[in-house]
Amino acid sequence: RMFRLLVIAACLAIGAQGYSDGAPKTACKDLTPQHGAKLQTAKPPYSISGPAHVRNGETVKLTLGGDNFLGFIIQARDGQNRVVGQFDVVDSVHSQTLDCSGKQDTLTHLKAKKDSPLSGITFEWTAPEGY
Repeated sequence: RMFRLLVIAACLAIGAQGYSDGAPKTACKDLTPQHGAKLQTAKPPYSISGPAHVRNGETVKLTLGGDNFLGFIIQARDGQNRVVGQFDVVDSVHSQTLDCSGKQDTLTHLKAKKDSPLSGITFEWTAPEGY
């Protein structure tokens, strides 16, 4: 089956209200940055590359890339907008998992530094059984 990745990769204005150590659990509900920045309404300059199809239980390697960024929060969702699958960290210096509605169902940034933006991050996602 095909899967959709809902990606909100927002550049963070790291400062007093920034979350340099990853998105807070409160971001799970609507995937907004939670640090007071204006929401992006234009087409995002980011994309996820990897296979377009995945089978149940299969793990795929994906990459978030595009313009430089500091922070991100990623979930995989099915056609009914349900969070599905599980993420595995590949780059433990810059990413970590977050348990939103299930174990490791969300991926977010780690140790974001204003003077060291990222141009890409690679991670793995495993489709649920029966997917």
